[in-house]
Amino acid sequence: MLNVLEPRGEAAAIRDIVASDIRPNLHAIDRDGVYPETAMRRLGAAGAFSHHIGNSASDGGLDRAIAAMAEVGETCLSTAFCMWCQDALAWYLDRSDNDSLKRRMLPAVASGTRLGGTGLSNPMKALAGIGRVALRGERVQGGYRVTGHLPWVSNLGDDHSFGAIFALADGRLVMALIRCAADGVTLAQNAHFIALEGTRTFSVLLRDVFIPDGDIIAEDATAFLPRIRQGFVLLQLGMALGAARGAASIMESDASGRSAAAWLPHPPEALRERAAALAKRASQLARSADDPSRSAFLDVLRLRLDGSWLALQATEAAALQFGARGYLKGSDVDRRRREALFVALITPSIKHITQELAAD
Repeated sequence: MLNVLEPRGEAAAIRDIVASDIRPNLHAIDRDGVYPETAMRRLGAAGAFSHHIGNSASDGGLDRAIAAMAEVGETCLSTAFCMWCQDALAWYLDRSDNDSLKRRMLPAVASGTRLGGTGLSNPMKALAGIGRVALRGERVQGGYRVTGHLPWVSNLGDDHSFGAIFALADGRLVMALIRCAADGVTLAQNAHFIALEGTRTFSVLLRDVFIPDGDIIAEDATAFLPRIRQGFVLLQLGMALGAARGAASIMESDASGRSAAAWLPHPPEALRERAAALAKRASQLARSADDPSRSAFLDVLRLRLDGSWLALQATEAAALQFGARGYLKGSDVDRRRREALFVALITPSIKHITQELAAD
């Protein structure tokens, strides 16, 4: 059994982790690219990655996972994004029909003793008509051989794993757990971002990597994706809510600036009201997270789009209130604006979502 604390105890534990392991290291995470591994391990031990697995996903589990991520995201979106990567991996494993893989890996991933991420950005785009599936596989004795390149996969390390999808010669798609330590897997940091440098985001090259049958998440990924895509996207709302609430908090703490900015749009109280409304919509949509229909998925995309706009508008409002003080390199306002832009760009991005909605 997973060691999951009661919600009240977990909330206190998360606040303690933020205070002791995240807030003092914000500059190092953002500017120096320091990965918040201690915080991630402690968050897992506190139960932050296990709410949405098992039978609890549609019974408040997704809500609690989103809330935990938002709590951390109010202070550090880099760590919140790593939480989403971990949550997404747990989500895939929990929904897999490979019971052996689930027994071997899910408890470790959900408890944070095994960290990892998700390589689904490429196939999600490909299935929406944006590019092609980047990984190619062939069936061999006992598993598959996979080759290809994924430009960005996050929350990785030498002992981490991630979920990915590869295409066979006949067009079928297979989803697998790929271990970063496997022969033929190379991680490289070929670029530097304007934010989220501490998320261990790598370019991943696979050269004839053997994936055993025991690590296959879904033999038919085309059928599997509709079962996981709603949760995949809903969980991202934790980042949007964290960014918005964090911006509202710094605006509220700036008494003199708040008084002078009284006539600007998007005051902090309005931002909090909008965040609460989005959280309520997420809770409602989470009840049908297993619905594979396109109409249900479009509802989730609309929510995700609104979350992206809220994150951008909230951090912009904070910048306008702080004025020149927020325009200084390294300021908290500067960091939060850069982080919020990431919420709008991560798959499914605003561009991706609007294309999907327009095609409906």
